[in-house]
Amino acid sequence: MNKNKTKKREMFKWMAGITIGAMATAATADILVLGGNPPGSVFYTQAQALAATITKHTEHRVDVLPQAGTVFFPMFGSQEVDLGIASPVEAKLAYDAEAPFSGANGGNGYDMKTVMLGSINLLSLVTRESDNIESISDLRGRRVVADYGAFAGATKTSLAALANAGLTEDDIRIVRVSSYPEGVRAVMEGRADAAVGSVGSGILQELDAASGARLLPIDPSPEAMARSQAVGAAFVPHQSDAGPVGISEPTYVLSYATTLYARPDMDEQNLRNVLNALWDHAGDLPEITRTLSTWTPEGYAHADAVIPFHDVAIEFYKEKGVWTDALEARQAELLNP
Repeated sequence: MNKNKTKKREMFKWMAGITIGAMATAATADILVLGGNPPGSVFYTQAQALAATITKHTEHRVDVLPQAGTVFFPMFGSQEVDLGIASPVEAKLAYDAEAPFSGANGGNGYDMKTVMLGSINLLSLVTRESDNIESISDLRGRRVVADYGAFAGATKTSLAALANAGLTEDDIRIVRVSSYPEGVRAVMEGRADAAVGSVGSGILQELDAASGARLLPIDPSPEAMARSQAVGAAFVPHQSDAGPVGISEPTYVLSYATTLYARPDMDEQNLRNVLNALWDHAGDLPEITRTLSTWTPEGYAHADAVIPFHDVAIEFYKEKGVWTDALEARQAELLNP
């Protein structure tokens, strides 16, 4: 095994808490690193499924780094991470060097490129069913997880949900945690009255099993959504049918398209291999996790992107006949804001 592979293996041992090894200095040709989120989150499950599919259908082994974008965005620049899935809300803040990424990369932001838009992620604030909290407005004066530390996307989601109901941080008692799963766990253990809940996440199922989970409805009106989008422009309303954990009747929640990003200087052939695998074998994904049932080629090239597409991705989508004039205009807008 060469030195780069050994260092890469040591990096993952360190991240997993097994040992404090030397971090990798660069991604190798046969091992790709995909940033995800910690276990218990939807992103972690999805990252594992994407990694398994790419590994199965290419010459690459894909290792998942179980860390938030706050950790892996700067690792694009150091070439320690090749790809990552993230909320477009969080990614845009990092790209533009806006809080909580103020000053990132000398104020230039973390450079990354869009590869594809994926599954629709459904979110709102979740409570214990036994607490009989019926609306986000009912959270005024109560304990709400609204500070997720390094997990900026979860913090923005919490604030966007509160803003939807006309509430701010001053209207609640802020509970601080260090990750999305810890937020739901705080609700489960009675340390908080509400936290961000992501439909399909394992930790939400744990809450439901313990005390029942209720995802609070958002207001889809233009006025209410304008308040949410002032927090994160990528948020859009989505009506979920009854059935998922926490949703007992048709309910409007916040949503965005989970996005796969790449470092700009990723090897072009490696990226093309990834695109081919996920285009040709997208049907494998929902067999691994049903949260990827909407991760389909029809949505990969979409004008909802908030960060410019990678040149290799554009070339690929043109070959597939799905790159449109509207997408070309959107790309120009993103490159020249």
